Amino acid sequence: MAIEVVDIRLMEAQRFAPLLDTESSAWLSSLRWDYAPSVRLISSCLADKRLPGYALVSDGHVFGYCFFLYEGEKGLIGDLFVEPGQDDREHALLLLENAIETLKATPGLKRIEAQLPHYGVDALEGWFERQGFQVFLRRFMALQLDTRPSLAPAATPTADDDRKRDQRAADEFIVESWQRKHDQEAARLLYSTYRTHVDGLINDQYRSVAGTSRLIENIVHLHGCGELLSGASRVAIHRASQKLAGILALTAVRRGTAHVPQVAVSAEFQRRGVGCALMESSFQELERQGYQEVSLTVTDGNSDAVRWYQRMGFETFRTFGAYVWAGEKQ
Repeated sequence: MAIEVVDIRLMEAQRFAPLLDTESSAWLSSLRWDYAPSVRLISSCLADKRLPGYALVSDGHVFGYCFFLYEGEKGLIGDLFVEPGQDDREHALLLLENAIETLKATPGLKRIEAQLPHYGVDALEGWFERQGFQVFLRRFMALQLDTRPSLAPAATPTADDDRKRDQRAADEFIVESWQRKHDQEAARLLYSTYRTHVDGLINDQYRSVAGTSRLIENIVHLHGCGELLSGASRVAIHRASQKLAGILALTAVRRGTAHVPQVAVSAEFQRRGVGCALMESSFQELERQGYQEVSLTVTDGNSDAVRWYQRMGFETFRTFGAYVWAGEKQ
């Protein structure tokens, strides 16, 4: 089978339609995510010749693609997908080789980030490490709302302690819907929480307020992680100081499934029940709206968060890799 690697900007967008349909099915079955809105955006960008990247073509059939984006001095692998088959790993690596080679050869580029949910770490880890990338394991986790356990932390030994903690949280904090007036303070909270966190190593937007403002804009206004569920997204306000203590954003990613693209509690107010209060309030609203499931992604190295989600009843249903190249070593 003769395979061509073709610049996707030289191809007509309609040639990608069957491949994008296959990818949509993969997102729905494996990642519990309706990819149709993203397919429409990708198709529009392909039609406008705005996406740099490469496609794999055999006998006129497009069976894989990888595109990337530029953000200042950073390159982002936006997507990598190959039709499932006997040699899909080898074909994925062929696309990555071309994409990474192009990105590294870009003048002034100092950083490359990639998160590739269609591929397990085992399939790609060795190749990325040989290219000088750091490798991070990430998890897709999901919770069935109708069977969720109590959100009480395991550290509280008795039900009486749990009730006291919940009452303290209710007395200290106001939990209310996320409104646009909270956006800038939420961006500052994300920055202060994550700038030295493992997620700040994976995504450098967490390392500046300008970057976290873009993250908030992408979720709240650009619907980059699904349709915002404004009625279920929450903020926690410290009553005494009126400071923003925590945030939880929720989006709709398929019928019956919501997703948590951002959750954070200020260091000043951690271990005081804020996270549990945000989750409980949001999940009650999701159930009221008829949702059955909520998903999230978390970095495996953030072990405290992984354990907290597991105590809530979240279970891992898929793992994948995040990869970061921070320039050639001097």
